[in-house]
Order: sequence, then structure tokens, then C-alpha cells
Amino acid sequence: MRLYPFSLLMAVCLYVLTGCKKDKDDPNVPVIDMSTDFLVNKSDREVEVTLEMTVPGGVKTLEITKGVNLKPDAVYGTKSVNPASTGENKYRYIFYYTLQRDEIDKLVGFNFKLTDNQGRIVEKDLTVHTEANAAEIIYSKRWKITSQLRVTASPAAEEIDNCVKDNIYIFNKDSSMSVNFGAAGCGLEGLNIYDKWQLSEDEQTFQWEYYNVFAPSQRTVEQFKVRSISSNELKMDIVIDLSWLGPPYTDKEQFVYTFVPTL
Repeated sequence: MRLYPFSLLMAVCLYVLTGCKKDKDDPNVPVIDMSTDFLVNKSDREVEVTLEMTVPGGVKTLEITKGVNLKPDAVYGTKSVNPASTGENKYRYIFYYTLQRDEIDKLVGFNFKLTDNQGRIVEKDLTVHTEANAAEIIYSKRWKITSQLRVTASPAAEEIDNCVKDNIYIFNKDSSMSVNFGAAGCGLEGLNIYDKWQLSEDEQTFQWEYYNVFAPSQRTVEQFKVRSISSNELKMDIVIDLSWLGPPYTDKEQFVYTFVPTL
């Protein structure tokens, strides 16, 4: 093994350190500051990231590329954008992106590459994580009720009728819905036509609407408070007036409905 003089090794180290310090202290090197480098949000939601740039040499190009699971996204390609001047050597670009359903739980990243008029380059990376939004979970499956727990009873009591356990609830993307009543019908339940559903923007409130086939102009809206929404279960609270049944029922009976997806 060849040995090098200690003085030569020191000289090399000083050269490397001096070069790094020179690059670091160069006042003309462009600088990019991003409002964040990591985002988590629901599919179909738009995210926004602000890039603040200091570019003494002036911006030549600002290019954006995208990767999915560490592979370049050829469909997205390379996008050249024009940042806005905000003052002497100062620039701003606001990046918008709508999170895609086919990117749920995938590693998605964006690279921002800035080149100034003297050829100096600086890059920044943004990582986004897309989760399924609750509405998408609801309309992507068919559901059945497995529990109607009356929590205002003491103790809490299960009050689901066997005849509703084979009902299938279908919630469509366009906010329409339908119920396929099973073979074991509950009295006149088939006379109620369920046709609309809605989930609030904050995913905390769910409601459905129905009307009686003999009085279509008289609509009933039932509103639920969401406890949890997942691909395996919907759990929601509703308060129902059951005072017409007499004691022990009141006009504020609270139930927890649990739905599971059908096969």
C-alpha cells in the first residue's frame, strides 16, 4: 500500500474544506425556501406549497419533475414554470397539486430545479402522501348494518332487528343512494325510498334522505355524527325521537349504527 506524506494529506483536506466554504459563502448562489417539504392530505384535495427564492444572477429556468415510488413519472414529464418577481433578486412561485386517488399510500415526490443565468443550480424536494378521503371509502363499497346500539339505555342495549341485517346500502359518488331490502322485510320498510346522502367537508357529519312512496314531496333527513370511517367499518351516532313508543323511550334516544362492507 502506498503511503502519502502527512503534509500532502493536510493540503488536500484544506483544499476540500476551503472549496466547500467558498461555495457556501458565495453570495450569488441561488437559495430556495419552501413553506414545507412534506404534506399529507386526502385524495381529490388540492395542496399548495410556496417557494421563496433569492437569485442574484436572475432566474433562467425553474423546472418541476415528479416521481412515484422512486420512479420518474413520464406522464407528468418536466414542467417549466415562471416564478413571479417580488423585489430585487427575489422571486416567488406557488405550486398547486390535486392529490390523486391512484396515488393513495404511494411515495410521491416533486423536484424543483432552479437554474440562474450563470448556470448555477439549486434543487429542493417535496414529498406528498395521499390518503383515501372518507367519501371515497363510502361510495366505493356496499354496506350492511350489523349493530344499532341504544346507548341511552342503562345499560346500553343492542336493538337491531334481524330483518334489517340483510339490507344493502349503496352510496353513489354523485350523492345518490339506494337500499336493497333483503328477503326478511321489516313491515312496510320498503315503502321508504332512500335516494340521497351527503358527507360534510370536515367528514364529521353524515346524512341521508328518504321519502314515503305515497308522499314523495315529504322528505325526511336523518343526520348522523361520524365516529369513524375506514375501509372495514362505518360507525355513526344518531339521535331519534322515540317518545311515541312510550316509556322507557324518550324524544332523544341515541343510537350508534355500525356498518360493514358486504362481500
